[in-house]
Amino acid sequence: MLFIGIETNPDKTYTVAQMDENRNILYLSSFWREGLLWFLDHKNINIIAVNLPSWYKTNQQKNALEVINTLLDIFEFNEAGEEKEKVVIKTDTDLFFSQLVKKDLLPITTPEGLEQRIYNLPKAGIIVQPEMFSKERKQIQRELGAIASAFAAYSYYHGTYDIVEREEDKLYIPKYSFVPKEKRIISRLY
Repeated sequence: MLFIGIETNPDKTYTVAQMDENRNILYLSSFWREGLLWFLDHKNINIIAVNLPSWYKTNQQKNALEVINTLLDIFEFNEAGEEKEKVVIKTDTDLFFSQLVKKDLLPITTPEGLEQRIYNLPKAGIIVQPEMFSKERKQIQRELGAIASAFAAYSYYHGTYDIVEREEDKLYIPKYSFVPKEKRIISRLY
């Protein structure tokens, strides 16, 4: 079972994270629109989560909604509901990170905000090999959004989410539950 998280970027690229059943991030990369569509066409994906935070600029919001519509129309995914397979959901990763971080959530644009999010990922059982992260701060921001979106897809499948309604959107936000170190499973990475 594979779960995909998509972060829409201001430069019209998309950052994608792929998570397995054990909450391990197997893949982390950025694509232009055509590359993203090729990637989605060649993977056996069950659930895709697209990040729609409230601070997105208009063009990012539009691009994210275009990807969702493409998944629904061309790839024949379903909107979230009773289905557990071939589903696309909307999420807001900042709402998840605000549960994960017990203090005030710092802006993702600051080095401290990035560190806060990276440090707390393993507490939710999300395993990311450090070498998978980019060395560039803006790219790490995008990667964190994609990783948390992939976790939202995982949470949707397992039924561990809350629904937050914002304007016309239903956002599926993962519920945070602490995973002790001894229960974190590291899969063989490919």
